[in-house]
Amino acid sequence: MSSSSGHRCVYVSSVIEGFVCLADGRPCHGVLAATTDPDRIASWWARLPAAGVAVAAGPSGLVILDVDCHGGDVPTEPEQLLPGVELPDDIAPGGVLDGRDVLALLVEARRATLPGCAPQTLTVRTPSGGVHYWFRAPAGTVWRPQAGALGWQLDVRAGSSYAVAPGTVTRGGAYTALGDCRTVTELPVWLARDLDRTGHRVHPGRPRVVLPWRSRGVGGGYVAAAVEGELRAVAEAQPGTRNDTLNRAAFRLGTLFVAGRLDRAQVADVLADAARHAGLADREAGAAIRSGLAAGERHPRALSGAAT
Repeated sequence: MSSSSGHRCVYVSSVIEGFVCLADGRPCHGVLAATTDPDRIASWWARLPAAGVAVAAGPSGLVILDVDCHGGDVPTEPEQLLPGVELPDDIAPGGVLDGRDVLALLVEARRATLPGCAPQTLTVRTPSGGVHYWFRAPAGTVWRPQAGALGWQLDVRAGSSYAVAPGTVTRGGAYTALGDCRTVTELPVWLARDLDRTGHRVHPGRPRVVLPWRSRGVGGGYVAAAVEGELRAVAEAQPGTRNDTLNRAAFRLGTLFVAGRLDRAQVADVLADAARHAGLADREAGAAIRSGLAAGERHPRALSGAAT
């Protein structure tokens, strides 16, 4: 919630009934009490004249890409910037500073474009210097928020989350619409595929029946135990974390290739098997495995004194 004097906002979208405060005319429950009722909005604004506007993403059929610009320690490995996306190994030191640079890497990897080029859509500059790209959810699709699942400093506002509307002023600054476009276009196909891959899309249907995981032994001693632990983590990963878990497991096992402790092809094979058990498609799993193993090989792990 946001305003120039406090931190309050009138939430706009379909109201969720069942809260006593709504009948009393009180703007409680934040985004859960979002409404398009003009009388209720007028009543709230009468009580909170300095309030801004926030839009409930899910009931409004929106998927909003939130590109952050708040600094922090930059991940040292490409797979930590964009899990599951193959990136060049020669990213220049200092070439990635925040979410804007990570988004540029994703756009380049997908040979795509974002608004500012084509197609046009409402684009909002946030007080911190970040950017919100507003999109319409494709017909018949439901999406959920997942902070950081797409990439470092790349968040998604969907489902039960919200975005502050342009024109709202907070103590930190104003939310400002960029350019001339004031319409919201449909989520680009290439971005929808990536958000589906990273667990942002809700897939209705019967729960998938998962049999107990049985791994194939690889290596010996400490190495075998390490492989078993990583494979089990991948096989039992939950939706929304599966791709990232697979990429991290591949990285850790890639560090064990030094001195022939593990065979690369065999490790890739058992990782792919664990990923299938978790429900990942072979294509997306393959990309995560390749990038993770390659990064791990560049950081060999010392195992002096450990049984192999």
